Amino acid sequence: MQLWQDGLVAMLAAIGLASVMWAVVRAVLFSRPEQKQGVLFILPAQGDGEGLEQQVHQISHLRYEQGMPGMILLVDCGLSEEGQKLAKLLSREDRWVSVCKKDDIGSYLA
Repeated sequence: MQLWQDGLVAMLAAIGLASVMWAVVRAVLFSRPEQKQGVLFILPAQGDGEGLEQQVHQISHLRYEQGMPGMILLVDCGLSEEGQKLAKLLSREDRWVSVCKKDDIGSYLA
């Protein structure tokens, strides 16, 4: 029975040591010393907004993975009433998503 307990303790110690080593290696290799500039993703939205939700979620996932701050700007390039509802819903869902008209893009670039 003692041999089984010693083996279990040794296995748990090895897992703990490997976890600590991986945390150190990850901190050294994947550290981001410089602060990245904010990025503005501009998505033209037309019609009923087909594929708009998928694009927004993919860009949000990319932003999260890469640690990039920035906004997703949905530009109304002829959205129908249904498309406008979808765009507003997406902007309420994520604070980094905004909806604007073509003429208002310049105010987001400043």
